Amino acid sequence: MGNALKAGHTPSKEVPEGYKRTEVGVIPEDWDICTLPDVIDKFVNGGTPSTSNTDFWSGDIPWITGADILNQTVAIIRRYITEEAVHNSSTNVIAKGNLLIVSRTGVGKLAIAPCDIAISQDFTGLIHNKEKILAQYLFRHFDFCQQVLIKQNQGTSIKGITRDTLAAIFILLPPLKEQCAIAEALSDVDGLLSVLEELIAKKRAIKQATMQQLLTGKTRLPGFSGEWAEKPLIKLATITMGQSPPSMFYNLRGEGLPLIQGNADIEDRQTIDRVWTTHGSKRCDAGDLLLTVRAPVGAVAVAKKKACLGRGVCGLKPIGDSAFLFHALVQSERSWQILEQGSTFTSANSEQIGQFRLRIPTGENEQQAIAAILSDMDAEIAALEQQRGKAHAIKQGMMQQLLTGRIRLAQPETTKEELAVERPVGRKHNWQFNEAVVISVLAKHFGNEQYPLGRMRYTKLLYLLHRREEGQVEGYLKKAAGPYNPQTRYGGPEKIALQKDYMRRHRSDRGQGFIASANVEEAEHYFDRWYGGEVLQWLEQFRYKKNNDLELLTTVDMAVEELCEAGEEVSVESVKDVIRSNPEWKPKLDRSIFSDANLARAIEDCQKLFDY
Repeated sequence: MGNALKAGHTPSKEVPEGYKRTEVGVIPEDWDICTLPDVIDKFVNGGTPSTSNTDFWSGDIPWITGADILNQTVAIIRRYITEEAVHNSSTNVIAKGNLLIVSRTGVGKLAIAPCDIAISQDFTGLIHNKEKILAQYLFRHFDFCQQVLIKQNQGTSIKGITRDTLAAIFILLPPLKEQCAIAEALSDVDGLLSVLEELIAKKRAIKQATMQQLLTGKTRLPGFSGEWAEKPLIKLATITMGQSPPSMFYNLRGEGLPLIQGNADIEDRQTIDRVWTTHGSKRCDAGDLLLTVRAPVGAVAVAKKKACLGRGVCGLKPIGDSAFLFHALVQSERSWQILEQGSTFTSANSEQIGQFRLRIPTGENEQQAIAAILSDMDAEIAALEQQRGKAHAIKQGMMQQLLTGRIRLAQPETTKEELAVERPVGRKHNWQFNEAVVISVLAKHFGNEQYPLGRMRYTKLLYLLHRREEGQVEGYLKKAAGPYNPQTRYGGPEKIALQKDYMRRHRSDRGQGFIASANVEEAEHYFDRWYGGEVLQWLEQFRYKKNNDLELLTTVDMAVEELCEAGEEVSVESVKDVIRSNPEWKPKLDRSIFSDANLARAIEDCQKLFDY
């Protein structure tokens, strides 16, 4: 188990300054090597209350199994139990903030308890010692060692990992300050991945809706009005049914042509090289379309290179626009699935393939126009997926470097007292995560269940905070309600804050908005490190300001900043000129809140607040 986490490796006998040689490799001098018993107070097992006692399952204590963990987080809570159920079963309630490891039926999954939560026998709960290790760092350690956990699976029926095995895994232990910095840096990457995942899902949904409209003729592109016709596939492409050559000619050495036999040889709608054959008369060329003819029937792909066709696929050489036919077949995959629902329809013959009917525009120009739009959307999704892949690779590289001490994020020999009071200069994290933290803290301090913090109000407070802390704001646009940054809503921050359970949506009879949620203390920890508590005290002066007053103040400040950058005089008239010059801002001057007297007062307030 000593190889569970490889530390920095130095090939020569010389150890770099500030490092030491240990049984697990070269690590920083101020790091320790420990195991779980050294840094946790206890292991906690789980269990399942009797399912025959319905009274046990009508309480308010959340109870989870390993199936409820997705993407290393508690993705869903489906069942709730009573205190009586806890007392009369082997389940235990793990306090919020402690680590949950799935130790059977899904080994490798883990999550930090988002609230006080009861666990099934799938879990081992780790009650960490807060004086020695941070839960987020412990989480990152086991996330990095996930494959080690999986390899340690024991048992022939229900596989699992024992407590003794967990207890033997080495942990490299930095000082608390560096643990926090490492966890924070990796959390930033997770925030970026979350944003990309959401954006990819959104783009896919948009593309699906677009296909439904364009490929059925429900929506026509400008300039096209001709009739559509329904045609059999045999009229749209030359069809070559596959035929597998004898297996004696197969090889894994790359000799001959790749053999495409079915879904196993297709990935992301392109063929892959898995098995080669030196014989085979049924072939396709690069760029040909492929259709699977065995369950699942109708899956569409593009041949990446010349290949041999096995009996699980057929090749299509389009007669018209190839890209349009590809998208039309993708849209029609569900039709094949419906046909497959019959118990006997597990494959399709040449007659069924040839007579499969598609509805298409009679004009090839319209086919090309539709295909161009859908292909552009595919390219955009592919680019985002590539970004996601790079972000995953970056995260893996960061974990390898940070969790072994090869790269340091904090100066060594920092005391706990320094950790408690020191504010770092500069914030090494992405914008989305920064704004997620700030919005969540604002939701806690300026919102409550009766008066949740609305988006318009938090936007103005966020603007003022950045003006005070950075002296300028970025990404804010001149919108009807004043300075507004749409990226806080659509670019990821709100999503991250909600996903991490820093805040939650809430509606009351006074309105709707956001209030603090279970994990807001984590957000406050980051906020205090990045900004300190004095900025919240400064924001207190705006607590009872009406939204109109905040709109006036931030609008005037943005106008004054523009005038100052241009070297122009700041006055009521010059501010009005800036407001008047923007179509979305111009109507403000018709409102009483933007009277000359109020503008003059706002200019004076801005000068005091931001020291022009």
